[in-house]
Amino acid sequence: MITAVRSMFSTPAYNTTANEETDKQQTQSPVPGAEPPKGPAEPSAPRTSLPTNGTMGRDEFLKMLVAQLKNQDPLNPMDGKDMAAQLAQFSTVEQLIAMNKTMDETKAAQAAMTDAIESLEETQNERADELAQLIEGQMAMATVGKVGVTPGNNAFVDKEGNGEIFIDTAGRSGTGRIVMTNDKGETVGMAIVGDIKAGQHSFKLGDYVWDPKLEPGTYTYKFQVAKDGGPWSETTTYTAGRITGMRYQDGNPILTIGDKVSVPMSRLTQIRA
Repeated sequence: MITAVRSMFSTPAYNTTANEETDKQQTQSPVPGAEPPKGPAEPSAPRTSLPTNGTMGRDEFLKMLVAQLKNQDPLNPMDGKDMAAQLAQFSTVEQLIAMNKTMDETKAAQAAMTDAIESLEETQNERADELAQLIEGQMAMATVGKVGVTPGNNAFVDKEGNGEIFIDTAGRSGTGRIVMTNDKGETVGMAIVGDIKAGQHSFKLGDYVWDPKLEPGTYTYKFQVAKDGGPWSETTTYTAGRITGMRYQDGNPILTIGDKVSVPMSRLTQIRA
């Protein structure tokens, strides 16, 4: 009786080895229809980065603020005052950036305006110079046939022995004397004028007696003044003669007085009929 009981309990009620194999197969065999994940895990949200120029603009700031609000601790959210302060600081910085941009644009516009004004002034100066040359040329043409007076010591005598000289005694007065010389520097004539007062004077050579008579041509002359029999002193002399022609040299009108003397229009001190 006891032996029968032992035999019954010595044989296991189930096969443990078979169960272990079954569990092992279930553990190693994948679930039908399921595949293991492949590739790296994806981040939960994209990161916000600064632009390549390193400057944060309005869009970048708002993206960063939204990301901060999404990922803040629900139990310890951001203080509204801090958020308002950040928004105010960003607004101030953005206004300063806009102001700097406006100032740069204003400077550029002012520089462009300055360049335009300088170019306009240069063009106006060129036009003014051209207009001045044109007016001067017309005036020079109008002097042909008239008597021109310019600093110098030339005297022109025509076939009738007529000619005219201009002098300035400054502050001297007394007896005057005209001394005529030819192109060789030889004195060819002398005439006493008489009592001369201080200042500018003109004299017609035909009004005086020359011995010998002056031949037609171009002479040089001196006008001297002596007071009370004292020494002769030189005075300022001018070249006066009929303007016979006009030409241009380097854009400037050149007048011909008599047959040989050429003077720029600007050197005339007087124009007489």
